[in-house]
Amino acid sequence: MVAKSNATDFAADAADAALMVPVSTLASAFDLTPRRVQQLAADGIIPKAERGRYPLIAAVRAYLDHIRAVPEIPVGNMDPAQERARKDRALAISAEIKNNIAIGKVVLIDVVISLAVAEFRRMRNKMLGLPTRVAPQAAVLRTASEVQALIAAEVDLILLELSSGPELAAAAQSVSATVDAIEDKED
Repeated sequence: MVAKSNATDFAADAADAALMVPVSTLASAFDLTPRRVQQLAADGIIPKAERGRYPLIAAVRAYLDHIRAVPEIPVGNMDPAQERARKDRALAISAEIKNNIAIGKVVLIDVVISLAVAEFRRMRNKMLGLPTRVAPQAAVLRTASEVQALIAAEVDLILLELSSGPELAAAAQSVSATVDAIEDKED
C-alpha cells in the first residue's frame, strides 16, 4: 500500500511540474506585480524552472509557506524595535533642525515672512512718498529732461536705501544731499 501511495505522489508531482505558467499569471494569482514575483524568485522563495516560466503548484505552495512564515503585525501597530527606530529617527531629525537653527543654516518661516512684509511696507511707503518729495523740486525745473533726471535720481536714491538697509541709510542721505546741491547749482 505504501508503494501505491508513493506512485500516486510521484504522478501528482509530475503533473505539477508539467503545469508551467508565465510570471503574469503568478502575479495575478498572488495579487503582486510581475517585478515582485521575479524578486521572490530571485530570493529563492518561489521556484523558477525556466526563463519567465514558473511551476504553478510549486510556486503557490512556496508562496503560501512564505506568507505563513512572515509574522503578521496588525495594521497600525509596530513591533517595539520599529517603534524605537521611528522614535530615534524623529528625535535625530528634531535635533538636526534645532542645531541648524542655532548655527543659522535654517531660519523660521515666520521670521522671514515678517521681515519680508516689513521690507515691502518700507518700499511701498518710499514709493508713495516719491511724488510728494519730487513735486516741489519739479515745479521749478524748466525742461522735461530736468524733471526726468530729478525723478531718476530720486528713484535711484530710494533703491539705494532699500537695497542697502538701515546701516547704509546715512550714505543714501549723503547722495540725496549731493543731488540737492547739484540741482541748486543748476538754478
